[in-house]
Amino acid sequence: MTKSKFVVGLLVSIFLALQIWCSSLIFNFPYIGIYLELTPQQQWVINELDKESASMKLDVKVGDIVKQVDGKLPDEFPSVQKWRIIEQAHTLLISRDGLEYMAEVNINSTTVYDLIPLVEEFVCLFMAVFIFIKVRRSPSARLLSAVFLTMAIIYMSLGASVRGDVIGKIAIASFMMVLPIVFYHFLAVFFKEKGNMELSTRILKYLYSISAIGFGIRCLYIFPSMAYSIHYYDASATLIFFVIVFLFNMYILTILYNKVRKEQSYMSSIIKSVWFSLMISFLPVICISFLPQLITGDRILDAVYTSWIILFFPISFAYLIASNQLYDIGLVVRRFLFAGLLAILPVSLFTGAYAFLFRHVVDEKQILFIFVGLILLVSTVLYAAEYLTTRLEPFLFPRKFALQSALKKISKNLGTISSFRELKEIILVDIVGTLQVMGGAIVFQHNNDTEIIYEGEIDSSEVQRLVNSSSLLDHPLYTCIEMNSHEEYTSYLIMTRKKTNTMLAKEERQWLQLITTYLEVSLENVHLIRKLTARLHQFASQLPNENAAQDIQWFRKVMFELQEEERIRIASDLHDTTMQDLFFLKRRITTLADKPTMHQEDQVQLKNMNNFVEMINASLRQSCFELNPHLLKEVGLIQTLKMYLEKESYSTPFELEFQAGHAAVIETKDLLIKRHIFRIVQELLNNAKKHSQASKVTFQITEKDNYFCLFYEDDGVGIRDRDKVHLEIGASGMGLEQMRSRVLHVGGRFELNTQNGNGTKIIIMIPAKEVISA
Repeated sequence: MTKSKFVVGLLVSIFLALQIWCSSLIFNFPYIGIYLELTPQQQWVINELDKESASMKLDVKVGDIVKQVDGKLPDEFPSVQKWRIIEQAHTLLISRDGLEYMAEVNINSTTVYDLIPLVEEFVCLFMAVFIFIKVRRSPSARLLSAVFLTMAIIYMSLGASVRGDVIGKIAIASFMMVLPIVFYHFLAVFFKEKGNMELSTRILKYLYSISAIGFGIRCLYIFPSMAYSIHYYDASATLIFFVIVFLFNMYILTILYNKVRKEQSYMSSIIKSVWFSLMISFLPVICISFLPQLITGDRILDAVYTSWIILFFPISFAYLIASNQLYDIGLVVRRFLFAGLLAILPVSLFTGAYAFLFRHVVDEKQILFIFVGLILLVSTVLYAAEYLTTRLEPFLFPRKFALQSALKKISKNLGTISSFRELKEIILVDIVGTLQVMGGAIVFQHNNDTEIIYEGEIDSSEVQRLVNSSSLLDHPLYTCIEMNSHEEYTSYLIMTRKKTNTMLAKEERQWLQLITTYLEVSLENVHLIRKLTARLHQFASQLPNENAAQDIQWFRKVMFELQEEERIRIASDLHDTTMQDLFFLKRRITTLADKPTMHQEDQVQLKNMNNFVEMINASLRQSCFELNPHLLKEVGLIQTLKMYLEKESYSTPFELEFQAGHAAVIETKDLLIKRHIFRIVQELLNNAKKHSQASKVTFQITEKDNYFCLFYEDDGVGIRDRDKVHLEIGASGMGLEQMRSRVLHVGGRFELNTQNGNGTKIIIMIPAKEVISA
């Protein structure tokens, strides 16, 4: 472990020393870029001037004779001796047309040879360190980190190399040879790690040996007499070796892909991605920079501009190793090429306009740089447009984002809707809040009546009138969308104007139209649930007595249990939420009213508000009791009925009388039986309030012949044939049929005596000895 740390520390020290050395040259000396040749007359003549160098700002031309460099003869100056270039110089003695003059190199500005490689080096170093730290346990990740480090050294040494530094030239040429070898080494380990595929690694020792020999030969650069001869051939040999090893990598990948391309497997996708990534990364620099230089001695575009594309390959694999995910590289390439085709026309027009407007001050390379740079930039933006707009949608399109978020929430909640009450509380409230309208409604127009569920500020009576008159769809103050329409009912979604008194925008109307497509299915489900529930109630009430139908006894049991569970749930919700809120509101109002600084009039108003809150609270307590009569367990059935009917007597339009005879045996029965009897009394009283038009209603309970007896009598209008209960969609699901079903469920008998105009009598008799519990 100590030895490993020593090696790592030594390598880091060498890297830092190389970085300091190269950086000092870059920032202390400009890139001059003057190339010389020795004439037969033994004169050093300027043969070429690099257009990207500082020589463009000096008063020198091709053909000028260099007499001295920093006061020395050119033969004695190091960069001229070794490379036949002028670098790291301060003064030049130039002879032109027989006249001599001094040119001072006092320009200390960076060039493209400095800025672009520095950025590329920083990216490579960051990726190398990041991968090594995050995925250090992966052998392929460590090798990929070495790939990034190799590229970083190449970019680092470029600035020193072009300035004629021996160390810079040795480093850049040596690591250029090592780079494709490390790539192959990485691929061999990567495929073994990901797919247990073996690539030949025997060739690696030969390739590394060749690169080591090349390094040894380059060390002869320290001898000025040998440097130029070695460098003259070394540049071409390095590029040839680089291209050959790259083609070898492509050859191996092509063989692998041909073996697995028909398998449609994970490995075939990886190999395909590697092949495309390698092509995208290396082909531009090879075809545009290296091959033209080998063939013609000149480059179409300097490698400093094309080398950054090489980063695509290792970065794509860093993502693959770190996330264990893989993009469809073919799809990526097709999308990027299509984006490039879309970018060509606007970029061509812009570049043409730029070249025309500034034709006197720009050259071909600048125009080419602008054209290629804009093509890449616009293509990248178009390619990433989908991702960027998705990520930045909350900021770029806040209204659209809010509508989409609301749509997701509403569509998710629609799956839980089973009643119209939930439809309002869960869906309609969200729609009204999202659109910021004053109010909204869902209208169901049946054959004989209209049902409206509304939220916010909306005139339900006006909406009903407009629906019945068929003029709502074209009304200027409402946005109305028809949803379900069939023989039983037609449904509409209606929205008022927005709170800003403006109509809904086109985007919001489209969103509302989309919502209705979701709502249509949900409304139809709710309609079917209600219809099925009514049919079930009707079916339950028409079942024969339990002695003749024991096999369907479970049906009534399940139905009544579900009803009680829902009532208890609603009662608990009211007690735990609304009633608690009212309690804290009342306490807050009381605190404000008791402040000594409060005016007398304000205190009176607050006390009135407090009284009103108390009335609401009392009403809710009564509702909770009716939903869940907990007193049945505490004080028994008879006492609970007495308290309930006594309280109701204050609000009924008739005289209400309750007579309790000897029926103590009922108190020994199951709590569920008592709840059934309580529900029957509730429904009898509700029906009397709604339909009887009676002046007196009497309830009597007693025990007779081993039966618990409940007698109901009123002096109202009786039940006419047309008033018989027909459970339809929109009804409560209770009524005479529901009472009969409860009585039959507990094994009792239900007798109805009524005559038009002569009141109603109902006798319910339940066995006192054995009672079926729900």
